[in-house]
Amino acid sequence: MSSSSSAMPIRNSSNRIYCHCNMQCAVYTSHKSHSEGRKFYRCSRNRSEDDCNFFRWCDEVNDLPYDSDLRCAEELAKISLSHILSLRDEILKIKKLLVIILSLVVAIAMKNLFSSCICNC
Repeated sequence: MSSSSSAMPIRNSSNRIYCHCNMQCAVYTSHKSHSEGRKFYRCSRNRSEDDCNFFRWCDEVNDLPYDSDLRCAEELAKISLSHILSLRDEILKIKKLLVIILSLVVAIAMKNLFSSCICNC
């Protein structure tokens, strides 16, 4: 398979194709003469040391069997979502505790202020 030497990424939030390193692929448009205008998926780390060399034509994605790479990426996305939801719950618990602590600090400060006011009067 060939890729374009001068391709521009297309930002597409509905893109759910993941490369071998479980990153969401970027969509590019080929500018080579034999495939001019044809869109393809490529690893987001393209041309870096971490590039997994993933490449797939967009119009051929639906023709591919549901392979293990896609299944693994979907499972990873589910795990990530569950971690995010768990972290959100933990942050909410921390916020509630901070409100309780702040309320106690204010109550103690008010008590001390009231006590000093009574003693001075």
